[in-house]
Amino acid sequence: MWIILILIGLISGILGSMGLGGGTILIPILSLINVTQKNAQVINVFSFVFVAFFILIFYIKQGYTQVFPAICFSFFGVISATMTALLVKDTSSQTIKICFAIFLILVAIYELFVFIKKYAGKK
Repeated sequence: MWIILILIGLISGILGSMGLGGGTILIPILSLINVTQKNAQVINVFSFVFVAFFILIFYIKQGYTQVFPAICFSFFGVISATMTALLVKDTSSQTIKICFAIFLILVAIYELFVFIKKYAGKK
């Protein structure tokens, strides 16, 4: 079990450091190993705090980010995340799981259209 957890952490850390959102892979994988949706989201947020902190320091030192927009996005992200956490605290894990699945499907459809648009014209 420890090896599986380590592999999941490594994969989500790699994706998170690339800005792809480690939770996109972490939450579904945790759901597959019978972690409830709410617990998977809490684990995701907990791990994200540490990943984000270290990656942010690296990106700032390398000059890859503009600090002011990052602070603005973070401030409003904290506000919206707090409000959402208060709204979903009494929501069932099943409902949250369905909402997350719909979100992933919409992102996949969007990415598919972007891919088609980008590569359809290259023939």
